[in-house]
Amino acid sequence: MPTNGVTCIILAGGQGKRMGGRNKALMPFGDHTLIEHAIAALQPQVDQIIISANQDLEHLKNLGYPIIEDEMKDQGPLIGITSAANQVETPTVVVTPCDVINIPKHYVQKLIANLDANKSDIAIAKTHSGIQYLNCALTLRTINDLKLKITLGTRKVSDWQAQLNTSYVEFNDHDGQTALMNLNQPEDFSSCVRVG
Repeated sequence: MPTNGVTCIILAGGQGKRMGGRNKALMPFGDHTLIEHAIAALQPQVDQIIISANQDLEHLKNLGYPIIEDEMKDQGPLIGITSAANQVETPTVVVTPCDVINIPKHYVQKLIANLDANKSDIAIAKTHSGIQYLNCALTLRTINDLKLKITLGTRKVSDWQAQLNTSYVEFNDHDGQTALMNLNQPEDFSSCVRVG
């Protein structure tokens, strides 16, 4: 069931350098592509999905969701977030990279509840692997502040988040599945365990 007033921005605009330049969003994993796995997990949890992407745009449009290109190319994921946020119609945003699998069914709910309870600028997921900086929830107010930081030269995710009132949400592994596992390199595809 969706958490009211939440948009998910799926980040699919990276260059895929560690994948030999391949578009990670469209890489097959099981019977579907990575981005299809992300959409399937997130669509029941949110009101709106927006995809941040810079290549294979026509293919991605077939998924049926808005595709937003970066306003400045090759500047990192923060530009993807702010560019996509221009199309957001809800007060709260959840961000997830397209190459993250095993997204829990309560992912959005837990992030938003933590954001509200702590009155944070941003709520960031944590797993046994550490802080997942781009698995997070934030308000449009925080994104508008990010736009200002970008004009002042901020590009690194960690630099931006270090300036915020931040809270963290623990996501634990369950039944042998690694929660929010990031598939960064080719060998990750063969070593991971997928939900379902």
